[in-house]
Amino acid sequence: MKKKLKGALVIFIPILIILLIIVGSLLGQRIKAIPANPVDLAGNSAGNLYNGGTFCEVEGIVYFANPYDNGSIYSMNADQTGIRKVITANATFINAGGSYLYYYSASSAGQSGLGYIRDGRGIYRTDKAGRHNIILNNITSNGLLLLGNRLIYSKLDAQSSTNAEENLSCMDLSGEEDKVLVSDQIKPGLSYGKDICYAGMTGDHYLYLCDPLSGDISRMMEINMYEPSIADGYVYYLDMGDNMSLKCTSLSNISDTRTLSTERIETFNLAGEFIYYQTIDESGGSDYAFKRIRTDGSGEEIIKNGIVKDIQATSTYIYFRDFNSDMPIYQIPAYGSGGITTFDAAADAVKTP
Repeated sequence: MKKKLKGALVIFIPILIILLIIVGSLLGQRIKAIPANPVDLAGNSAGNLYNGGTFCEVEGIVYFANPYDNGSIYSMNADQTGIRKVITANATFINAGGSYLYYYSASSAGQSGLGYIRDGRGIYRTDKAGRHNIILNNITSNGLLLLGNRLIYSKLDAQSSTNAEENLSCMDLSGEEDKVLVSDQIKPGLSYGKDICYAGMTGDHYLYLCDPLSGDISRMMEINMYEPSIADGYVYYLDMGDNMSLKCTSLSNISDTRTLSTERIETFNLAGEFIYYQTIDESGGSDYAFKRIRTDGSGEEIIKNGIVKDIQATSTYIYFRDFNSDMPIYQIPAYGSGGITTFDAAADAVKTP
């Protein structure tokens, strides 16, 4: 009996030590002080996050989810040189701040780093070298925004889509102080200074500001809008009261409202002097198109007939994919002329041993 007990202890004690080391490492990484970000730092652009957040550019470096490698995060220069794999993941809603990346993964399968031992989908943090990957919150989400030193995210409280309740929530960069900000189906993306900026969904659709620290909410503009983005003193949006047409309104003078496109639009991405958007064929036919227009409403052009998804903007390229396919990734120059090509560097980087 004693020999059996001794044998069991010989096996159990090393396993216990290993488990304690792993748990200690995880807790240590979670509570490790993260250098503070500027309070108004936004981890990605609103347009990118509304469209899935699979690309994120910061200081000339682009981080992107590579569909040729199951959505793992890669990095490269904006001109597509220096491409390399950062971490194995299935990433969406990529945000960057300081030395870290924050992202949502619909599955932990294949996650590298210590985060791999955590089971389930959730919000992750890794450094930009791809080390110390940990899960911060094991949740189901439909959006994530890094704003200053808070992570703003949609939180689906029920696993079933039936009677599911969705809240806009926030937590600090270590995954603590988790709290509900707005009980509404808000997909985060836009910030305005240190505040979250969003359009209501289940009640009115006005534009609101929310302080993520205090939770205080104030109404900013009484226009029914969807997917608001802000640039150069104007808010750009789809007007829910006017057939989802594309408009912009001055932040200082609500009477200064301009209609940029009268077509019914599914989604758009504001990128510099251009707006990229997907139209809807209201006749029930197949006359859908991916288009571009200048922010003053001029120069409308069709980029591609059909339906695209995941419209992502960087300083050099606009990336997108066909609606029913994750591959290939298409690209066009963000400025000037140039036809559609495929983002071959992403595929080639996976083939490179």
